[in-house]
Amino acid sequence: MIELKYLDPYKVERSLSYDNFDEFLLALSGCLTIPDYLPVASLTYKGQELPYKGNIGDLYRSMSNFDLSPYEN
Repeated sequence: MIELKYLDPYKVERSLSYDNFDEFLLALSGCLTIPDYLPVASLTYKGQELPYKGNIGDLYRSMSNFDLSPYEN
């Protein structure tokens, strides 16, 4: 499971959850209903935080080549 937490324009933390990494990438490659410029507060994969700092708009490019093998249980 992947959980994406981000700050909305009012600085309120929101979250989105995805069942697997493929579903997550598919959502990012399509049209999300949240603006690209919003900052990512945290990104977790199977309960472990991934080292991503940036905006939602840069997430797909960064995560499409990310190696998840160190995070597999």
